[in-house]
Amino acid sequence: MMKNSSIRKRVTLYYSLVLVVITVLVFGVFLFTASRQTTVVSKDTVMKAVQNSFDDIEYENDIIEIDNDFDSYYRGVTLLVYSEDGKLIKGSVPRDFPSYTPLTQGDYEEIKAEENTWLVYDLYNTYENGQGIWVRGIYDMDNAAATLKSIMSIMIIILPIILIIAILAGRRITKRAFEPVARITNAANSINNGSDLSKRLPQGENKDELYYLTETLNQMIERLENAFQSEKEFSSDVSHELKTPISVILAECEYTLQENRQTAVYIESLEIIQKQCMRTMSLIQQLLQVSRTIDKEKALDKENFSLSLLCESIIDELTLMAEDNGVRLSSNIQKDIEIDADETLIMRMIINLLTNAIKYSRSCSNPKVELSLTKEDRIKIVIKDNGIGIKKEDQANIFRRFYKVDKSRTAEENSFGLGLAMVKWIAEAHNGEVSVKSELGEGSEFTVIL
Repeated sequence: MMKNSSIRKRVTLYYSLVLVVITVLVFGVFLFTASRQTTVVSKDTVMKAVQNSFDDIEYENDIIEIDNDFDSYYRGVTLLVYSEDGKLIKGSVPRDFPSYTPLTQGDYEEIKAEENTWLVYDLYNTYENGQGIWVRGIYDMDNAAATLKSIMSIMIIILPIILIIAILAGRRITKRAFEPVARITNAANSINNGSDLSKRLPQGENKDELYYLTETLNQMIERLENAFQSEKEFSSDVSHELKTPISVILAECEYTLQENRQTAVYIESLEIIQKQCMRTMSLIQQLLQVSRTIDKEKALDKENFSLSLLCESIIDELTLMAEDNGVRLSSNIQKDIEIDADETLIMRMIINLLTNAIKYSRSCSNPKVELSLTKEDRIKIVIKDNGIGIKKEDQANIFRRFYKVDKSRTAEENSFGLGLAMVKWIAEAHNGEVSVKSELGEGSEFTVIL
């Protein structure tokens, strides 16, 4: 039953139970203390009453004289005067008190008889003539017990009242305390029902736990909004990129099938269709690479390997491509640099950057690869070219998927704007970063810090 109850109800119940337990403990301690204190006070009262009674008793001419001021019942204490041989001289023994109780010097004793309990204190005093007198004080402990019973009765009456007050106060306190939670819940339901991720949860003015929780949830919603927007843009871009070659293929098919044509026309149409199919296949391959990269971000296949040797190997592999583009690769590779990383992804990142440097470099130029360690012992990879460069307004967007700086040129080269986006993902997946410095007409410099 408690599992299905709201947090507010459970907090109210716990609060009420704790308050009742504390109240019972306080009353228990009070009763225990009161009981002990009552016993101490009773003993003190009996002792003082007995001691003071000797002021009214004298021995003259071997005759006991008791003043008229002698009070046989003083502050709840019954006073009895006995002769030296134990004969009652003054006072009346309380009803039901066992009169055979022996006299004992200076001792407290609790006597129980029937349903009564008495506290007894005896004191013997010797006079100048050598004779003595006993005075016994008897205090009815039922008076103290009655006081404690009254306190317990009051407690029994007060406890339910305290419980009711605690529940009502707890409900009010928890209601006020959980009002921000209710507002957050309503706002979250509104966002969920309306599927509007641009909305945010309300944050209170007090920077308490709920404030920081709401802040965290808003950050999560913002990331979800960005992710959905990114996926939406991604789907739109993919659709657009696929639409162009498919439209060309359909147009060529319709044109070719309209009437009988010469063989050369068919060959030309088939070449156009083949080119568009290859473009589509290239897009699909790059999309698969992006998908694999994203999957590897979640679980990188890390191992220790020589980054220096990997860079040299990539440069050797791309040397022929560079020569075909009329450029010559150069390098400055620091030896014996090792890294714990996903070798396949790191290789893909360097190939993407170096391939771009080769493509966009001027003829007879020298794209360069540098590998070194920073002062903070981080790995630094720099790939430079002195090609066409990148405009300032484009530099902030080149790492976005499907973003193209020169759309006419990239279309001819089967470039879809995915290479640099992949570079950024790989760097960040390894807790690194990538940056670019470029001047239009002077070339570009890409730096990766791992």
